[in-house]
Amino acid sequence: MIRNVKIEDINELAPIYKQLYDDADIGEFWSIESAKTLLRYWYDKQKDLFFVAEEDGKAVGAVMSGVKPWFDGNRLIDTEIFVSKKYQNKHIANNLYRKHLSVAKEKYNCNVIEFHTYGDETEFPQNWYKRIGFKKDEELIIMNANISDVLNKI
Repeated sequence: MIRNVKIEDINELAPIYKQLYDDADIGEFWSIESAKTLLRYWYDKQKDLFFVAEEDGKAVGAVMSGVKPWFDGNRLIDTEIFVSKKYQNKHIANNLYRKHLSVAKEKYNCNVIEFHTYGDETEFPQNWYKRIGFKKDEELIIMNANISDVLNKI
């Protein structure tokens, strides 16, 4: 079942989020507390676009985005989607996206979704995104920096 998030879901979702990033081994070191903080951010920011997948009465995955006005209309930005490893390969992520994108299109007239991902293009998760219609943006470059380093150099 896909439904809107409840505040109490955050306690169930945070360990799933942390575990998935631990398993991905991409240099992000989430704690349960930092995952709770992120999920609470999304709850406070845009809970109407924060959906939870529930199986056997417990939260097993979620999707969330913000809405940003852009030159071509509203866009979904910073989208996050995750499903517990125990429940992957059951079309739960597809169902989360179906609900999420339908509501965003209907309620906010969103036409574009954008997010960051990781990994090799031929492996999960990029190969899954390609399979369901996403493509790599060839024009945008993601930049990041340590703020103290920038302040010391400008």
